[in-house]
Order: sequence, then structure tokens, then C-alpha cells
Amino acid sequence: MIVVYGATGFTGQLVVNALVEMGRDDWVVAGRNEERVAELADRVRRPYRIADTQDPRSLEEMARGARVIVSTAGPFLKHGEPVVRAALEAGAHFVDTTGEQAYVARLIERYHGLAKAKRLAVVNAHAFEFALGISAASVLCDAYPDTHTVDVFNFVAGNGTSRGTQKSGLAALGEPALIRRRGRLVERGPSPVPMRVRMPGRERDSLAVPFPGTEALFLSRQYPSVRDVTTNLVLPKAVAWSAMGVWAARRGVAAMQRTGLLDWVDTRIDSGSEGPSEAARLVQTFTVLARGRQAHGRASVSVRGADPYGITGILAAQGGAWLADTAPLHAGVVSSAEAFGARRILDALAPQGVSYDVLSS
Repeated sequence: MIVVYGATGFTGQLVVNALVEMGRDDWVVAGRNEERVAELADRVRRPYRIADTQDPRSLEEMARGARVIVSTAGPFLKHGEPVVRAALEAGAHFVDTTGEQAYVARLIERYHGLAKAKRLAVVNAHAFEFALGISAASVLCDAYPDTHTVDVFNFVAGNGTSRGTQKSGLAALGEPALIRRRGRLVERGPSPVPMRVRMPGRERDSLAVPFPGTEALFLSRQYPSVRDVTTNLVLPKAVAWSAMGVWAARRGVAAMQRTGLLDWVDTRIDSGSEGPSEAARLVQTFTVLARGRQAHGRASVSVRGADPYGITGILAAQGGAWLADTAPLHAGVVSSAEAFGARRILDALAPQGVSYDVLSS
């Protein structure tokens, strides 16, 4: 049985819709608000369970009998770990849609050994962008085994972000941002100047700002030859320079968060729309580029598609279904590519118009 926790949220409903489209009948919806959860359960004709991350007993009941728990309830730094713990205690695999590097790093430290011993997979960030980034980077390293440096760049064209994305981004500003340098995880510095990158299909370089990604946490575990890893977000020129200013001042932002001076931002996010409309989603396009360096040249892998939020829903639903049906490739707190295989993930998205290419230079 698959339990979808956070099912009534923006991303949770996309996961639910994907499971409905897949025609599976081995799943239930779960969340905190019984009225909303019951209404959703009635609409999709599935059972439901009620649980709150502040109530361990309710999470225990939610996880009872589960084969997999798929969680979309963020910010994950606040709500993620109790659900992971409940899954492991129940003997269930776990998948989430986080974009918060600090949360994933915490889980690796605290739960990797336990999950591995129980032969369970905790698959974090099985969503756009990080599932595609780690998959692109893995395909690159498989094609070019001497790759020693990987820089991942994420670009989205189109407007609209969900409340969850905004809250996760705000939470991430208060946490250390890690990259891999000379084989070690280190905190990324102020970096006041954006990186330059030539994205596929573009005639000019674009600007990219630091974006704390999970590739630095996982990639070198699969590919020890990779010594340097960064993740970056491609932005319009004016926005990129403003974002670098915020990045350089993030220690001050973290202090403001600790003292509650940014609580008004949370309130403002809550007063906004839950997420972009379906029409807005469908015209959003994306490119994820894993750019690598080898001993005698450079190569890269690009992944392109549309509707990043819709892709997230499909990824999370498919990941839950795969774990419900078969054992993961690797147990522990693992990346999407470690759990399922990079090409399998990318090939499974082909019906949604996602394509990828290996590019050499």
C-alpha cells in the first residue's frame, strides 16, 4: 500500500492525480485536515488517514501496513523528519518532493545506516529539479567515466511558484549551502558574481546563481572520480544580480529568521495562491543541464520538458509505485538515481515530452 501524505496540498494533489491516471488501487490519501482529506478521498474514491507531524502516535497509525509513504508536506525542515521516522519504524520505503538540501543532509547523517540495515529506501527530492539533475549527472558520468567536475544548471521559463516552493526557499536561506570541493562537502562562500553558462539552444551565455542542491550530497557516492559538484539556478540578468545580493547577505537573513523578523513573509506567502494554475503550469518549460569536465575535454547532458510541477507529481507517484512493486537498486538514504536508475527515470518521462541528450564539446 502507498500512503500519500500531504495529499490535499498543491503538489500532493498532483501526485494523487498521477496515481489515478496510472490506474492503481493500492493507495490511500493522508493529511492533517480531516475535512479536506475526506473530501479529496471521496472525490478519488480512496480510503484516507489523518496524521499530524506534531503527533507521533497519529503518524504511527498512518504508516501502519504501508509499503511506501510518499510525502509532499513541507517545509521539510519542519515537517519531513517525523514522517521519515514513522516510515522506517513501520518498515516502509519513503519518497518525498523536497527541494531543501539541509533537510536531506540531516537525513543522510541520521538515518542512512538504519534504512540500509532495514533494506529500505529513503528517496528524497524525487521531484523536479533534483531528480532530473542527479539523473542527468549520472548519465553524464556513465558516458564519461573520467568526469571529475559536474556543475548542474536549472532553468525554468514561465511564471508561477507554489506556496510550498516559496516556503522551502525561505527556509533554505537560513541553512548552510553545501557544494563538493576536492572530494569534500564544504559550505559555499558568498560568491558575489554569478556563474556564466551557455544553455542548449541559446546563442548567448546566461547567468546562474548558487542553488543548494542534493547532487553534491549524492553524486560522488556513486562516482568517486567526481571531486567537485555545484548546483545552480539560471535567472534573467537583472534578477540574477539581485539574487546574488540576497545570497551574499544570507547570514543576516538567517539571523532575522531566528528572531522572527521574517514571520511576515510567511504570512504573505500563506495569503497568496496555492500554486500556478494548470494553464500557467503547462506553458512553463525547463532545461536541466549537467555540465562536466573530463581529463581531455568537456561534455554535458541536457534534459528538457514542460510543466515542472506536473512532472513532480508524476515522479513522486511513479517512485512510490516502483518501490511498492520491486526492491530499490540501493537501500539507505539514497538519490533518485541510486534508487531507480538514471535512465529509467528519464525514459519513464518520455510520454510527458521529457527528452535528454548527451552533448560533447
